Amino acid sequence: MGSTVDTQKENKKSGFFQKLLVWIVIPLLLILFLTLLAATVSGVNVYEKAKEVGGKLPVISSIIGGKETVTIEEHNEAIVKLEAQIEEKNAKISRLERKVEDKESEIDLLNQDKKRLETTLEEKDQVENDGKREMKEIVAVYETMMPKRAASIIVEMKDEEAVNILSNLGPEPLARIMEKMPPEKAAAYTQMLAVRTTEGR
Repeated sequence: MGSTVDTQKENKKSGFFQKLLVWIVIPLLLILFLTLLAATVSGVNVYEKAKEVGGKLPVISSIIGGKETVTIEEHNEAIVKLEAQIEEKNAKISRLERKVEDKESEIDLLNQDKKRLETTLEEKDQVENDGKREMKEIVAVYETMMPKRAASIIVEMKDEEAVNILSNLGPEPLARIMEKMPPEKAAAYTQMLAVRTTEGR
């Protein structure tokens, strides 16, 4: 018996909610939908209208007005400031790029100077090597020559050239050639060779 009473109570409750849903909620939703549809078709911005009407009501206006609105002028000022900052940054970037280009040009010039110096040194070394090779060849000729003939040629040379050849001769050929020279010339060349040997140390 008790279960029948409970069942009847539940049926009454569910019957009340069903009636509320069928007679009030569904018709209201249908009316709201048809109103929104009609407003959209007629070109009315429903969101803006709701905001406008809500702004007039005290409770809703405080909720809507909670967000701070930014005016177009303030927005444009912010854009102008940002553009100025971007231009300033771009100018700094351009200056830095120019500095980098200048440094790269400087490095290129230094590398070219370095290559020129290396080439010059190589040429100088080549000339010195060629000069040494020529001197060795000349010395070899004088060492194979008859001492009397070599002495007579060397005596006719300038002192510096003569000392260059004599200083490169071996001890034996030098002694044989100096022996065939006039005594005063041999003495002068000996003195010059001694000075050169002292400076070379």
